[in-house]
Amino acid sequence: MSKAAIGILETRGMASLMAATDAMLKSAEVQICGRHGIGSGWLTVAIEGQVAAVQTAISIGEAQANRSGELISSRVVPRPEAMAVDAMPHGGGLGTGQVGQRAIGLLETQGLTPLIVGADAMVKSANVVLGGWAFIGGALCHAPVFGDVAAVQTAVEAGRKAAERVGTVYATLVLPQPISGLGALLPAEPVAEARAIGAMGLLETVGYATVISGADAMIKAADIQVERLNIGSGGRITALATGHLDDVQVAVAAGVASVEVPDHLDASAVVSRPDPELVACFAGVVEGARQGGSRRAMGLLETRSTVALVSAVDQMLKSANVEYEGSYKVGYYLTATIIRGDVGAVRVAIDAGRQEAVKHGELVSACVIPQLYGGVEGCLPHV
Repeated sequence: MSKAAIGILETRGMASLMAATDAMLKSAEVQICGRHGIGSGWLTVAIEGQVAAVQTAISIGEAQANRSGELISSRVVPRPEAMAVDAMPHGGGLGTGQVGQRAIGLLETQGLTPLIVGADAMVKSANVVLGGWAFIGGALCHAPVFGDVAAVQTAVEAGRKAAERVGTVYATLVLPQPISGLGALLPAEPVAEARAIGAMGLLETVGYATVISGADAMIKAADIQVERLNIGSGGRITALATGHLDDVQVAVAAGVASVEVPDHLDASAVVSRPDPELVACFAGVVEGARQGGSRRAMGLLETRSTVALVSAVDQMLKSANVEYEGSYKVGYYLTATIIRGDVGAVRVAIDAGRQEAVKHGELVSACVIPQLYGGVEGCLPHV
């Protein structure tokens, strides 16, 4: 196909983008040539084709995006200059999902906890297949399901109701006959092995330091396994634990109690007898995760200012015999840094870092974990 024109359509949320893209691909002879997210839940899809076809598709897409969610902007660029197009970031990020003859249902939530709870309800309520999950920024994340139209409609409605009990549903979508090209927008399908467990516990916080200390409290309180820390968006991270129902309930309660700043607790939930497909999707093993534990204490300091973070790290390393282990950008302007050393040295360093961070920016949180449990150690994204 000649690249006579490209069309760019931007929405907030995946449900709106997917509905608009499905309509565009059905309305004219165009194809997806890229996708890009810039944060805050804003997503862009780029299509290519002849000028008239792209103009028709974008017009249809605008109307559908407004019906399904929020249209941010759109543009048609006739005869784009090759050097300009090649420099654009939208060329990457395309998935390889398969649509086939199945209907697609989408559940989109603010935060990961309601998404997991809703996804569990979807696969338990109807004969549908869970197709992975992804986050897009602005605290928004989504999960698609596939099946016949009636099953997908039933599943999405059940997922919406369940998700609303623990959090906020941003949007839902059912496409009875999605076009095959829509697979480029779908998340990667789960590759982990499905397995049955007694219960799944979820602790979702705003900030990296809070979720690590919460996960540590959970695993020390009961006989559970912290499977992983799932990074959502909007500064949210979810500690996901598995075990027997009674143990998971105790662990989640301990994790909630460990959160020192109430505003840093976003959500918590216990899913009894989660569907094995759900476990494979959300609790898969983190590739490259470090095994075992360290006997050294951990100090965590989190800010909303790069200047404050750098200044704090400098002061911490100068004030005590500690080692810098790494930093992790959480989103929503949150960045955490981690130090290690003897308990006394870490406490001195964190106190010095806290004071320095306050001078130069906004300190979000700071904490010291004298001995991090080994089950948490292997789940840390920053290592």
